[in-house]
Amino acid sequence: MATVRPRPRSRRARDSGQVDRGRAVVAWRFWGVGVDDAGRARLRSPYRETLWEPGEPFVARCLSPQLTLGPAGHRHQAPDPHCRCGAYGGTYRDLRAFLGTHLVRPAEAPVLGRVELWGTVLVEHTAWRSSFAYPERLLVPTFVPGAYKVAEELQAYGVPVGILDVRDMFAALHPAGHAPFIPTGKD
Repeated sequence: MATVRPRPRSRRARDSGQVDRGRAVVAWRFWGVGVDDAGRARLRSPYRETLWEPGEPFVARCLSPQLTLGPAGHRHQAPDPHCRCGAYGGTYRDLRAFLGTHLVRPAEAPVLGRVELWGTVLVEHTAWRSSFAYPERLLVPTFVPGAYKVAEELQAYGVPVGILDVRDMFAALHPAGHAPFIPTGKD
């Protein structure tokens, strides 16, 4: 896997490049839990009702209302340096900071994990946005409703899926250090 370091802080993308899947950037992120048509747990984008399908790369699209309602000439491929579109991933430190200040309701608890990012990859202050993504490893906190069933169903992605005890979740979000990985049988 390629090691791509984020650039100094900036509100806009500072750098971009083409990254093939074999050299994907591996970053931390979170997902919501949605359900597919058969009622099985699936990864869901946290701010859109977009499911990530098992076995298929997530293809980022710009869903910005001002762009999709405007003339076709204003539409663009995701990610774009002048928009917030794309598949996101960041550093573990910044994921901890974000979740430590934004996680409000346990009923909407996220699935944590690492994601592979490739295609067009924009490098931002401590994060990346890409045109393609796929989970690399998943952690389901025990306070996610039906956590063990969710973890079992998320094994459809073909990546290691672990259970993260609520004590470990809070310890992982606040002190320095990485979240422990507890396999559920498929590693």
